Amino acid sequence: MNLKFSLFICFLTLIFPTIVLGKSINGKVIAVSSGDNITILSDNDIIHKIRLANIDAPELKQPFGRQSRNFTEELAMDMRVRVNYQIKDYHNRLIGDVVLPNGKLLNEEMIRYGYAWHYRVKRPPSQIFSNLEYQAWKNKLGLWVQDKPIPPWEFRRGNDIPLPPSKPEYTDYDEIFSYGILGDPKSRIYYWPACRKYPTEHKGLIIFGSKLDAEVLGFRISKTCPQ
Repeated sequence: MNLKFSLFICFLTLIFPTIVLGKSINGKVIAVSSGDNITILSDNDIIHKIRLANIDAPELKQPFGRQSRNFTEELAMDMRVRVNYQIKDYHNRLIGDVVLPNGKLLNEEMIRYGYAWHYRVKRPPSQIFSNLEYQAWKNKLGLWVQDKPIPPWEFRRGNDIPLPPSKPEYTDYDEIFSYGILGDPKSRIYYWPACRKYPTEHKGLIIFGSKLDAEVLGFRISKTCPQ
C-alpha cells in the first residue's frame, strides 16, 4: 500500500458530513458510469444519481478503472437495490450505501475484491472497510497487483487549489482531500491550503468537507486565510 497515503490517512481524523439525513430509497439500477457511481430509477419513478459512500474507485482513465466499472455492473446492473444515504453533494448525487438483493453491501464488495480504495471521509473511519482494504492489498486483488497504485483523489488533483465549500451541499464528494480543510482540535482553528499558516504537519488534525462542517463544531477560520 502507498506508504505516503497510509501515513497521511493515519494522521487525520475525517469528518463528512456534519448533517446526516439518514434516509433510504429503493429502486432499480439503470446505469453504471464508474465503479462508485450508479443511477437508479426509484419506486416512484424518479431518477437518482448515487455516489457510493466511503469508497473511491479508480477513474476510468486509470488502471483498473474499467474493470472497476465492469465489476459494479456485474453485481448491480438491472438489480433492485436499497440506498441508505446521508446527504446530497454539489452534483446532486445521493452519497450512500447500496444494499444488493442478497443483502451484501456493494460498497464493501468493491473494496473486498480490490476494485476501490477505502475513502476515509467518515468519522470514525469504518474498521470493516479498513480490514477489507488490507486483506485485498495483502492478497494482491484487483488494483493491488500494482506496485504503486495512484489513489483516485491524487489522480484527480489539479494544480489549482479549489475554494473550500461553505456548506456540505456545495461539496464535491470526490474533492474533499483537495479542499484540504484542516482543523486543530486544540486551538479550534481551521485552515485550507491558501492560508498562510496552513499546517505542514497533519498529525492529530481534523479534515472537514466544508467550512460549515468545521464551524458547527465550534472551529473558527484562521486570520491568515483569505477572506
